[in-house]
Formats: sequence, C-alpha cells, structure tokens
Amino acid sequence: MMKRRGFTLIELMIVIAIIGILAAIAIPNFRKAREQAREKACYANMRVLLGAIEMYNMDTPNMETGMSDTIINKLSSANYLKGGISKPEAGCSYGASGDLTGAGKIKCNVHGQIEAK
Repeated sequence: MMKRRGFTLIELMIVIAIIGILAAIAIPNFRKAREQAREKACYANMRVLLGAIEMYNMDTPNMETGMSDTIINKLSSANYLKGGISKPEAGCSYGASGDLTGAGKIKCNVHGQIEAK
C-alpha cells in the first residue's frame, strides 16, 4: 500500500480552531488600541490649538477667547497652525470651556478636556 502524505481532517480542524481563538483575542485588543490612538490624537490637537491661540493672543491686540471652526481656519490662514487640524474621529469638534485668555480650556465634544483623564 502507498503511504499518503498530507494532513488529516482533525489536524486541519485543530489548526483552524487555534487560528480562530487567536483572532478572537487579537481583534478586541486592536480595536482598543485604535480608540486609544484616536483619543491621544484628539488630546494632541487640543494642546496644539491651545498653543496656537496663546501665540495668536500674544501677537494681536484683538484676542480670541473662544474656539470654533472659524477660529481654527483663522489660525491656519495666519500661519499659527501649519495645515490646519485633522480630526481623528468624525464626531470630534472643538470648543472652549471658559475664557481662553485666562483659565479656560479647550474641549472636544467626544473626548472631553485634556485634564479630564
């Protein structure tokens, strides 16, 4: 009789089961890592925006006290922001809590303030 070479059905099923278990473990971790990266990118954007507003307020007599998309465009056109801000999530929009010339903070409607976490 000739000896057959190859894998049996049981061996293939075991390998597929192991791959399935590894995928079930890896996919939630990957999603969590993506969400954390988006959150950190949003916090970095808020820090950059706050620095740009502080520089703008030091250079110009009419100070900006709030935050909106028009102010972001104004900072970009005045070269305080290089290329604008890319938002990490579709729902991210930046606003201000308090007066940005004093103790006010920039916040995101999705991720909150920088010091909140």
